[in-house]
Amino acid sequence: MSQLLTIREQRADATRAGENPEKVRPWHRDRLAVVYVRQSTPQQVLIHQESTRLQYGLADRAQVLGWAAERVLVIDDDLGKSGANADDRRGFQRLVSEVSLDHVGLILGLEMSRLARSNRDWHQLLELCGVFRTLIADLDGVYDPAQYNDRLLLGLKGTLSEAELHVLKQRMYQGRLSKARRGELSFPVPTGYVWHDGEVALDPDEQVQAVVRLIFEKFTELGTLGGVLRYLARHEIQVGIRVREGPGKGQLVWRRPNRPTLQQILKHPLYAGAYVYGRRQGDPRQHQPGRPRSGRVVMAPSEWLAFVPDQCPAYITWEQYEANRARLEANRARAASLGAVRAGPALLPGLVTCAHCQTRLGVRYHGAGQPHIYECTRTRTNYGGPLCQHVAGPCLDQFVAQQVLLALQPAALELALEATTRLEHERDALDRLWQHRRERAAYDVERAARQYHAVEPENRLVARTLERAWEEKLAVRQQLDEEYHRFLRRQPRILTEDERAAIRSLAADIPALWDAPTTTAADRKEIVRQVVERVVVDAQGRGERVLVAIEWVGGGRTEGEVVRPIARLADHSSYPALCRRLRDLTDQGLSAEAIGERLAAEGFRSARNDTGFRASSVRALRQRLGLSRSRPHAVRRDGLEADEWWRSELAKDLGIPSGTLAAWIGRGWVRARRADEPMRRWILWADEAERERLRQLHRRPVGDEARRRWTDVPGREARHD
Repeated sequence: MSQLLTIREQRADATRAGENPEKVRPWHRDRLAVVYVRQSTPQQVLIHQESTRLQYGLADRAQVLGWAAERVLVIDDDLGKSGANADDRRGFQRLVSEVSLDHVGLILGLEMSRLARSNRDWHQLLELCGVFRTLIADLDGVYDPAQYNDRLLLGLKGTLSEAELHVLKQRMYQGRLSKARRGELSFPVPTGYVWHDGEVALDPDEQVQAVVRLIFEKFTELGTLGGVLRYLARHEIQVGIRVREGPGKGQLVWRRPNRPTLQQILKHPLYAGAYVYGRRQGDPRQHQPGRPRSGRVVMAPSEWLAFVPDQCPAYITWEQYEANRARLEANRARAASLGAVRAGPALLPGLVTCAHCQTRLGVRYHGAGQPHIYECTRTRTNYGGPLCQHVAGPCLDQFVAQQVLLALQPAALELALEATTRLEHERDALDRLWQHRRERAAYDVERAARQYHAVEPENRLVARTLERAWEEKLAVRQQLDEEYHRFLRRQPRILTEDERAAIRSLAADIPALWDAPTTTAADRKEIVRQVVERVVVDAQGRGERVLVAIEWVGGGRTEGEVVRPIARLADHSSYPALCRRLRDLTDQGLSAEAIGERLAAEGFRSARNDTGFRASSVRALRQRLGLSRSRPHAVRRDGLEADEWWRSELAKDLGIPSGTLAAWIGRGWVRARRADEPMRRWILWADEAERERLRQLHRRPVGDEARRRWTDVPGREARHD
């Protein structure tokens, strides 16, 4: 009885507060009353508990409006989620589904912003509620979206909720941006840095700093990210990372180097001392539902939100940072960039430029053991025309290599000194890293020993665990010492006199170093790129002459001419003189072999720049020029008896291919014998009747003779000599 009086009092209070119970019809109470509960962040759920309690209390209000307790549904799946959009709010999506199924008579929320802060989501819900006659209630009253006045008021409240969200976001964004422009806004710093007293400082661990500096030095030396990664992996060098979240936040862990980590180190401007905010900004078009941090794209330096130079301690200078970024950009495999050094046999990929269209020539490989070709494909790619020009790779590579070796020869002594200094510096840096690792292992052993000695001897449950940990640290230190001594045997810290002498001798004989089996194609390309800016080529039409201009790094230009192999001898510049000389030598009655030797001695070359002309080449050229002398018919008939033919003559007389007669000879279908001359050509016997039989045999359908035994064919008594 008391509960009934309480509900009547609450109904009276609701009426006095402005609610209109007349909007709630009996058929509304036949459906569910849904209480939607949401808090924007997990911190609000933990701290603002009064707001959460008020939202759960709306279930009692539904009973005041006439719903039974078992007909009140509480949806609280969106606690700790923002109402800016409905993509990742399963509770709101469930609410919309229930309304669409005509299961909901009343929706209760603390205020409209609890339901949605986006006009798109809010008006979608209003449309559905208007179609299915679902009521919406907040602390101010009950609304019917199907009525004009209530719909207008609900739309205004939704607009105010979205505007409030934007005001809050803008206020927080401006405060964050103002703090970033002073260089005081904290953000997760990359490896090698820590936050200390509100400022960015170098990581206090010396080994972490040494590894970061080694990465920058090796990139300057090797020039590629992959080369640095392979160097670190080969020497088992790990990168120190500070844990950013979780129970071990701030602790130092050592991990294997990987490509994303090295990219961040080489591209982050913090290593050059510049405080930067806004390098990555959100792009709504690339945002993926369910992944809050997706859609972030790298912005150009001109679009960074804050840039404060010389704000933090630096590992490198700003000039070196820009050079590293430019080198990484040039290493990308694009037509407009130089590209990274690769393992192909071509010496000048990315350096060869067309003299006509100023486009980089690409490299085309035919296959293993085949020469490569530099070709300008701009006209063919963009306009569908022919190649602008192409140059055989080996001849151009050889010319540039000779010029590079000549340019390096005066600097042989400086190269020897530089190589010695670099080797000693590299070995010294590796030795320091080994010393840091040994020092860390010794500290771990001492710490484990202190923990073991600090425990009471009677507490064996703890003592045994600490004893095992101590033994494990001792084993790690022993293994590390053994690896360090093996490293010293392979690479002593100080170069020996024999190693210094070998470096001096190699530097003095640069061509021998260039052609050494241990010098890879990638090494030669790196040497060329250190001194050559680009190579401009200009092929003279279809001929063999190619004008080459080498532009050196730092200025200077060397010009020369390269003779390339060509496909057609007629395109050779000496072709007219060659034809005249060939006529003269043919008129003298010389053989093809003698003519080839004479032409080679006089400096004539074939189309592919061989040492000379072979006899077959001479015969082919004489035939092309009409200088071949056919044999007289009387000479061809020498050694032939009556009704005997040469194979080619008989084939011509019968009007059948010469190869068909050769096949018939092999099958024994014709009478034939070998000639006694050195060439031992076939001589066939065929009188008038035999020739007519052969014509009929050729006219038979294909496969007809294959179905008959060759012994049934007349003339099986043919003999083979």
